[in-house]
Amino acid sequence: MSDVDRIDLDRPRSVGEILTATLLLYRRYPLLFAILALGVMAPYELAVLAITGYGPLAHSESVGISYLLLLIRAVLITPLISALHMHAVVSIGDGRKPRLGSVVLRGVQVLPVVAAAAVMSSLGIALGYVALIVPGILLGLRWAVVAQAAALEHEGWLGALRGSGRLTHGHYWHVFGLILVAGALAVAVRLGFGAIALGSTSGVASVSVGIAVDTFVASFAALTLAMLYFDLRFRLTAPERSSPEYQHLRDLD
Repeated sequence: MSDVDRIDLDRPRSVGEILTATLLLYRRYPLLFAILALGVMAPYELAVLAITGYGPLAHSESVGISYLLLLIRAVLITPLISALHMHAVVSIGDGRKPRLGSVVLRGVQVLPVVAAAAVMSSLGIALGYVALIVPGILLGLRWAVVAQAAALEHEGWLGALRGSGRLTHGHYWHVFGLILVAGALAVAVRLGFGAIALGSTSGVASVSVGIAVDTFVASFAALTLAMLYFDLRFRLTAPERSSPEYQHLRDLD
């Protein structure tokens, strides 16, 4: 892979720059990220359709089913897509061409830890919302990159919670701004396609469009948070990198 194909992960980025970098990665590797997300999202959406009769663009009338599907996404679907995208970004940042097989293997290997971290953080955030909402918002910001930390740092789910807390500390407004903008874009895309659903929401055309939309939204979110993770990691280590001791070590390399 040439230097032109690499993406610099060792630099801070504004909200706009993170979104720009995300779109740049999509432009360079559209098939890779589409396959990584589609391989997870398509079986899930088809299973939901077979069991409930609801297509991706439909809204379940049952509150219980809605919460169950939300739980499955939080525990399994989102963590796996996040882990896969994280390892793909690492390969690109290292200047290596990301191989689909090796990325999938690494993502699956860390899935148990990533899922456990996602479960525990989701429980904590939910309890925080019960406790007057504000604690839930703060915990959501604190653990914004918990899945990414779990996928890369290999310190267990508890270490991932602590790692995400370290990275986001002092940068809550930065994290909030990115989540707000990225979330608004994702909601707009999904609502836009939902409003023009082709015929029945369980028809072939509607289901196909719904899977494509959900795949893009999930992939976009995972890749955006991966870029946020590296942005925060640089911000955390920036003082160390600029210290005379660190500069001396760099000169010796």
